[in-house]
Amino acid sequence: MSSRPAIPSFKRRATPRLLALQIALVSSFSILPASIVYAESVSADMRYYKIGAGSLSKAVNAFAATSGLFLGGSAQLLSGKQTVGFEGEYSTEQALELLLVGTGLSYQRGDGNSVVLVDENSVTQTEDGVSLSPLMVREMKNQKEVGVQVIGSEDIEAMPTEGGNLTDLLRTNTAVNYSRSSSSSASSASLRPDEISIHGQDYYQNAFMIDGVDTSSDFDPGSSGSGDTYTNPINPASLSTLSGGSPQSYYVDADALGEVKVYDSNVPVEYGGFTGGVVDAKLKKYAGEDELFIKYGLTQDSWEKFHVDESLVEDYAESGVSDGSYTPDYKKQNYSITALKSLTDNIGSSVTFSRRTSKFKQNYIDLSTREERDVYYDDTVDNIMGRIDAKVSDRLDLGANFKYSNRYYTGITSTSYTAPFERSHEAYGASTEANYHFDSSLLTITGGFDRSIDALDSESSVYTYDPRTKAYSGGYGDITQQQDRYTLGSKWVHDAFSIGSTRHLVTFGTELKYTNSFYSVDGDITNNIYRCNPTNCRGDASRDYLWRVTETKAGKFEKDYENYALYLQDEVAVGDWTTTIGVRADKETLLGNTNVAPRAKVEWDVFGDDNTRLVAGASRYYGRNFLKYDINQTLASWKTRTTYSTNGSVNQVLEYDDTSLKDFDLKTPYSDELMLGWMQRMGPFDAALKLVNRESRDGVHRDRDESGKYFYDNTGRSSTNDVSLEFEQHDPFNLLGTQTKLAFSIGWQESTSNSQGSDAYDETTEEDPVYYDGQVTAFENLPAWDYAIPFTIKLSSATHIPTWHIMWSNFVNVKSGGTVAQDSGEDYTDANGVKYAIYEDKDFDDLITVDTQIQWTPPLFAKSEGYVQLKVTNLFDDVVSTTTSTSSTATQSYTSGRKISMEVGMRF
Repeated sequence: MSSRPAIPSFKRRATPRLLALQIALVSSFSILPASIVYAESVSADMRYYKIGAGSLSKAVNAFAATSGLFLGGSAQLLSGKQTVGFEGEYSTEQALELLLVGTGLSYQRGDGNSVVLVDENSVTQTEDGVSLSPLMVREMKNQKEVGVQVIGSEDIEAMPTEGGNLTDLLRTNTAVNYSRSSSSSASSASLRPDEISIHGQDYYQNAFMIDGVDTSSDFDPGSSGSGDTYTNPINPASLSTLSGGSPQSYYVDADALGEVKVYDSNVPVEYGGFTGGVVDAKLKKYAGEDELFIKYGLTQDSWEKFHVDESLVEDYAESGVSDGSYTPDYKKQNYSITALKSLTDNIGSSVTFSRRTSKFKQNYIDLSTREERDVYYDDTVDNIMGRIDAKVSDRLDLGANFKYSNRYYTGITSTSYTAPFERSHEAYGASTEANYHFDSSLLTITGGFDRSIDALDSESSVYTYDPRTKAYSGGYGDITQQQDRYTLGSKWVHDAFSIGSTRHLVTFGTELKYTNSFYSVDGDITNNIYRCNPTNCRGDASRDYLWRVTETKAGKFEKDYENYALYLQDEVAVGDWTTTIGVRADKETLLGNTNVAPRAKVEWDVFGDDNTRLVAGASRYYGRNFLKYDINQTLASWKTRTTYSTNGSVNQVLEYDDTSLKDFDLKTPYSDELMLGWMQRMGPFDAALKLVNRESRDGVHRDRDESGKYFYDNTGRSSTNDVSLEFEQHDPFNLLGTQTKLAFSIGWQESTSNSQGSDAYDETTEEDPVYYDGQVTAFENLPAWDYAIPFTIKLSSATHIPTWHIMWSNFVNVKSGGTVAQDSGEDYTDANGVKYAIYEDKDFDDLITVDTQIQWTPPLFAKSEGYVQLKVTNLFDDVVSTTTSTSSTATQSYTSGRKISMEVGMRF
């Protein structure tokens, strides 16, 4: 074994300047274009290492994942260097020496358990000590942090996801739930990403961020409850906003991501605008090695097992619909190119281009001609995303990203097939970040611009009803709804300092968002309804008359508003106790609300060795307000309805208005959180037991006034209790030349809510008590309608077989079916003669699914490897019904059956 080279200048005691340099470097490296991996400390623990010969940059990541060291630093130091590799059981120090053999790098211990890697050729002697080009390696806590899930690049690549999008990556998180309708066997051709609920909160009240900048859509995210609409994309009678929106402005492809963090409890004060949680996605960064990765994927209907109601077998086999609800004949393909490239010694770049497509056939009877028609739909998601990162100086680091995402699909307005349309959900933008390292603090400045657009492009803007064929023809015109957001944020973190026996880490930040949104009807939209004369429609069609015309004038509703935020946090350590106290204040001008959200957390390192920790927290999270609240009034004023007599004379003219915000006193929804947690290091596992209570109030719903007009109020309420036990392996099992990592979790949730439908903030709240579960109770005590899985067990594994170049990943998901309550149509009368609607349970069956994925990456040439991936979701084809109706004749819908997909590619 080679010993590390001696560097005479390191024999003297470290000078204050050197120590200051080390501290500054430690605080800065996490944002450089570098390999960043986490671990504990340099120790004498013996571990088994298997480090292959090749790129030192990749080997450093493999070494750190096994050893537990935190390594971060300049990519320049590792660039172009190779390691000879090694295998066997060594102490951390022995393994580090073997890793550096022949690289020209050395290392030296700093204060305590910190370590500095240095380039021997870049070490010089000065009057005050040593000047060096270092890569800092320092002691850092590596236990699982309660309330935070970190999904790294290797996890992203290994995870057997179905759709390859951001929310697909969160299925292993026990705090995250999906709609029961998110995975339908009948309509699996759709490329729409699923929505998520965190701790039972509204799916449209999560914050989605990319590289630290909020990219959530605040136009009408609750309309995503209706899912895709391949027909009737808008109701011309009410002229609502476009259905099928999303809280995610960007439908991000997982191939573009380097890391995803999910905050579900004890969320830091720097994050706001949510009642559920925060999903912070990081785009891939250059990590010291140039790379080009090209791949192609395919799945199709013949590789899937479908499950439909017996009464629909014939219709389904023939795709006997027009709205995309049955898709037995489809082909999905995906293409992606990812490039990582060093532009100079101090600048690195990355870019990902991807496209996912789905083509499927629909077959239906044209109601106007009674002829059978075939129509082929296209569903496409395009992504272009990348970053540039630069080390400008020892103090200044700069980064910038660019983002483009567009999902667009075709449809037909009705089964008359006279006006095809195209719907699109598009977003593009860019953001920058600057990190400046002062002598004792770090200042981060972020800025960004994001534009999200939902648009409808129809072939016709006249929509006509024929009473003789009972068919509609025409289209709904062209509609655009757009959100532009400018973001500027600052975050200042002071290095830890002491006051008496306490140690403080202070964070202060500001945030400014300016949003400009508009809804535009791009040309008049006319809805004509004809009637027969006589009314039995058996006479001469020429006598039919125009009975009603609803005309929506072209118009544009535009709204500007701002959000301001200040936050302050102090992390105070005293002995084995750490208390974090913070407060966040938000001011928004859309509704004129000012919200103050306190957050606190206490953590106790029980034995002082970081192996057993107890934590308790109390926090308030304020959600977001949406433009939809304010838009209805204007939309109604654009509409005029004229009714005619049989002789063509005008019978009545109605002009509309709306009172959705008549009082303009809506409050911002909020969620109060109490949590308790216990973290324990158990050999190769980190275990975490977590209890979370959420009490959410002031949810926005709709009601009607005495004149029958709608208005919004704050009557929404929900309560959720979550208990989870998680085990995550930090050191892999080594068996017969293989390495396996496991993760296991059990989750229990109890959630009640007065939201009993999928209409989000457009739902009308029931205020009267009901009879349920043998007693009279408030409506809000009914089980949550959706996104509520009472019990889950999740097990994931990833096995690496180096000699065969194979990675085998598995995900087992066990979930109880849950319960919803439905009006039985009967009443219960109490002793006083008061009647209450009787609600009865509708139970769903339990479901066990197993997903498996095998990746083979054989070396092909000196610096390239092949890529073959075979993935099977729901391996054993276990399905359950998701139909909410309790009727014995109700049509049953089922979860997705077994699907097979494959990908092939090359990595250079």
